[in-house]
Amino acid sequence: MSKTAMRWAPTIAPPSLAERETHPAYFKQMQEALPAAVLVFHGIGEEVRFETLSRAASLLLVEAEERGATDISVVIRPVPKDAAVTDLEVRAELAWTETDGTKRNVHVYESYWAPLTVGKVTYWETVCFLAAAGWNGLRGTVFSGKWRTFNRWLFGEFWPLKVTAGTLPLLVVLMGLVGFIALIIAMAADAVAGIAKQIGTGPVRQQWTNVATFIYDQVAVPWNCILQFAGRVVAHLQGNSMQPEWLQSLMFPAGASWAHWIYAVVAFSVWIGLVLLAFWFKGILTQYAGSLVAYLSPYKDSKWEDLRHQIQQRGLDIACLVYEGYKLPSGWIPRYDRILILGHSLGSVIAYDTLNAMINIEAARLPKGAPNPAVERTKGLITFGSPLDKTAFLFRVQLNTGDGRLDSEGELRETMVSAVQPLISDYDSYRFNPAPPPQRPKWINLWSRMDIISGHLDYYDKPTVPQTDPRHVQNMIDPGATKPIAAHNQYWTTKLLRKTAYDELF
Repeated sequence: MSKTAMRWAPTIAPPSLAERETHPAYFKQMQEALPAAVLVFHGIGEEVRFETLSRAASLLLVEAEERGATDISVVIRPVPKDAAVTDLEVRAELAWTETDGTKRNVHVYESYWAPLTVGKVTYWETVCFLAAAGWNGLRGTVFSGKWRTFNRWLFGEFWPLKVTAGTLPLLVVLMGLVGFIALIIAMAADAVAGIAKQIGTGPVRQQWTNVATFIYDQVAVPWNCILQFAGRVVAHLQGNSMQPEWLQSLMFPAGASWAHWIYAVVAFSVWIGLVLLAFWFKGILTQYAGSLVAYLSPYKDSKWEDLRHQIQQRGLDIACLVYEGYKLPSGWIPRYDRILILGHSLGSVIAYDTLNAMINIEAARLPKGAPNPAVERTKGLITFGSPLDKTAFLFRVQLNTGDGRLDSEGELRETMVSAVQPLISDYDSYRFNPAPPPQRPKWINLWSRMDIISGHLDYYDKPTVPQTDPRHVQNMIDPGATKPIAAHNQYWTTKLLRKTAYDELF
């Protein structure tokens, strides 16, 4: 950015109390223009340290510049997380002057949890997790006898919530995708084992001939079966008994031999392509869905409880620094009266859990009926690319009876889980109130139809509360996130996210 100037920033050495005297102008400025704070939670696949911190800072700076801001500056500064200055956190300090002369200061923090899940989840654990998720969804709709509703505890009672029309097809696609990927991996593993058996016995030339024949059969047999089935379907639709000649011409000839070298080359190329595709799928699935396994599996009491707790603790530690760090004697953390929380993808689930935890922590210290500082200081929760509705539906803690009703144990567990989520327990105490001055955090959710992970959030409000009610989650379609699949990351570069974040912060 052309208008951005780098101001003084200390080295990476831990800041000390002497910094107050060494750089008094900095602390004087921080006191005169009390900054706002942004806490951002990254999503799956965003594993580079400071990547999300940079994105969050950039979207605010770009929006400020587009609105005509001047004197824009950025400082990356290490700050202490405890009184003994034994642990540091890094924040981005943004400053600019608006066209009316108003000076803005924003401190951006990031909850970086990606390293906690790297290498912790295997491919087969991921497949089993996704299969279980699909089964839970089917069991909660098709096999429960309740095709269009499911029960969820919200604001003091159970509510029947609508299951969208696209849920069943999505579940079928999910199960089919999981099965397809598992089949490809299994076929690749079987093929590798089969090739290994062809090597080591007989003349070298014969070994290679056996390998080529084996690969040929691995591709030719299933390919020909598919074409034969397609031919029957086409012939039936045309009212003929003969398969189309163009389909027959695509079939591999029987009896693979070196005389069919063209077919052998094609078969070998297809086989290599399938193997590479299988292992690419495996890597992508483990990398991206592995974090979902680690964080969401504990909803049904699994071995991932400790890992999920570590991820939550990472978010809670940085949230406590933002909300409570002003109590540290060093003075490096001001008391932020305007705090904005951003959560992308799985990070939106972690952000939701973290905000609920901070509200609960503050509530435990207060007399009954006293205003909750965490609620009053949080100006907004912005989720984008969020799977929160999907997690509420697929991984909810419910025990169903045969006719689709919750049994008594399921009701009790569902009630307990919801009890630690203030955002779905009381509208008047924890959800947005537009009466001036606006009170309590506004929840805004950005989503795209091209993003299969995201969705319109409906399972965190009473069905009797209309979408137009400001207390309801404000769902907005992002017109800039238009590319299939890639839309999941496009929010970061669109106008809607940066405008929304800027407006809610100020």
